[in-house]
Amino acid sequence: MSNNKLKNAMPQNAQMSLTLIDTIKVFINTFVRLIPLGLYAGSLMSGMVFHDFRGLLLFGGFLANEIISLGYKLILHGSVNPQCALTYSSEGSPFVLPSPMTQTVGFFIGFFFMEMYYNSTFNPMTFFFLCALELITIYSRINVGCKTLLDAIFCALIGTLFGVVYFNLIKDYYKADYLNVEITVANEKINNFFSIS
Repeated sequence: MSNNKLKNAMPQNAQMSLTLIDTIKVFINTFVRLIPLGLYAGSLMSGMVFHDFRGLLLFGGFLANEIISLGYKLILHGSVNPQCALTYSSEGSPFVLPSPMTQTVGFFIGFFFMEMYYNSTFNPMTFFFLCALELITIYSRINVGCKTLLDAIFCALIGTLFGVVYFNLIKDYYKADYLNVEITVANEKINNFFSIS
């Protein structure tokens, strides 16, 4: 059966819904592609413009996540999948961030899950929003051919682990007005440890 006969045999609504589904996929994939840039820019702007030290700490964690990912990509001689590209150069070569997008979102989720745990609060809206964000990211990466389901879940779990560990390292400093506080308990312990007398 030729394509023209197939198009004529299909109802008009079926063709329209297929186009709508494709359009939704395009919007989801574009949104997910911009998530890392939004997270990096948002945390940096929070720290620099609004003088919120927590934003700078989160941005530092994102950078550490990228550096760790770059390190194990260099050590393991990882190849670049062009389907994972954030953008392409004018010559057509892909620009891919060292950290997979599912790992970056996993880091973000692990960090904020630990903040909720550390503060002994559970915000269902935040929890379900972050989980939905991770699921959409995993779906998008599979949809564009960047990752398999197993790869995407593994990267998300690694990112979540990095986020949990990073929050535990910086939890004493994770305060909006940390730069205005002269000394903290952690600094007192460090100063007492290194004091001569």
